[in-house]
Amino acid sequence: MYKVLVTTSGMGSRLGELVADTNKSLVLLKEKPIIDYIIESYPENVEIVFTLGYFGDKVKKYLVKNYPKRKFTYVVVDKYQGEGSSLGYSMLMAERQLQCPFIFHCNDTLANGPIPSPEEYNWNGGSKGQDVELFNTQRYSSFSVKNGFLTVMNRKGATDFDLFHIGLVGFKDYGEFWKNLRGLYEANPNDSSLNDCAAMQVMLRDGFKFKSVEFPRWLDTGNLEVLAFAKKKVG
Repeated sequence: MYKVLVTTSGMGSRLGELVADTNKSLVLLKEKPIIDYIIESYPENVEIVFTLGYFGDKVKKYLVKNYPKRKFTYVVVDKYQGEGSSLGYSMLMAERQLQCPFIFHCNDTLANGPIPSPEEYNWNGGSKGQDVELFNTQRYSSFSVKNGFLTVMNRKGATDFDLFHIGLVGFKDYGEFWKNLRGLYEANPNDSSLNDCAAMQVMLRDGFKFKSVEFPRWLDTGNLEVLAFAKKKVG
């Protein structure tokens, strides 16, 4: 059985005053915390691993109270702000709990549609976005596709791409992912941009394949503009 990794350890500073006294995963979207939409995307028998950092106590308290029957594992991240912090570092803190195929689900990503298991193949979720002003490569990483598989992972600013990278990835070859992510971290522990994309770039270079999975209706909740957009789209 696969697991799911949800990183709630970051500060979510792009949400401004909304996260002054809470974690961004607990910000309400149509009277329901964002984290609820993510949890409800997966079968009840799937274990979810949460990284905890900024207001991590509130996240854990909420999950324990509201999901008493779900299997959750909590990993405390010591460096979630400032020097040495990054998405990649937070992910690495959960490496020991994820020695199996797993899905990385960014905690500000909402994607309608079936989410594939990572047990048979690696895959990467993408979308064309729904508003050209809000969804563009100045804000998002992206990737190119050929015959249904990724060819290139692009950092922000790319002009030639097929889909935006939405922070939803399935790793069948989890051992290779962890090896590459740890190697990149050890080479530069203070790289604040270290993330899943960086390790995936190495895997693509080394011949590992990622199937492209397009989610036509993708909502981002990571900053005030896209959160307002999401509120209009969620029924």
